[in-house]
Amino acid sequence: MARSVRKTMIVTSPTRISGLVLTFLGLAFIIAVLSNAWASGVSFSDFSAFNEFLWANRFNIGLGIQFELVYFIIAGAVTILLGVSLLARRTERVEEVTVITEDVTATLECTVCGYRWKEIFSETQLDSMGFPRNRKISRRKCPACGRFTRPKIVKVRAPRTF
Repeated sequence: MARSVRKTMIVTSPTRISGLVLTFLGLAFIIAVLSNAWASGVSFSDFSAFNEFLWANRFNIGLGIQFELVYFIIAGAVTILLGVSLLARRTERVEEVTVITEDVTATLECTVCGYRWKEIFSETQLDSMGFPRNRKISRRKCPACGRFTRPKIVKVRAPRTF
């Protein structure tokens, strides 16, 4: 008799790492522009002088390509917003896995009175208990004498396949 067991696994999405990278990249853009302005002696309290500094100065990224510093401020703000939105999104992927296990009938023997009874186990459960190397299983109550013992596995019979 085959038995199917459904397991639900929750896998977290890698957007948290992407969000952190984008947020720190945006902060790096803004900090670089502000430190450049501070090194040039521009006062942050004088908005018109700071605005003039952002539009007048250019940053050369190589091969003759230059950007005005205000575009770095805009790019930094956009990447910070993207990073924070990715961090705020709680995306989790739910996967449902169907595991098919085979049931086996085991004959157990009480170690106190010697009474034998049958129980049904899955093959994976017997493997996790250490069968066939370990023939004693976890504590169970004997149906005959009523004592809690560690019964011994006497015989295991697999189900018939048709």
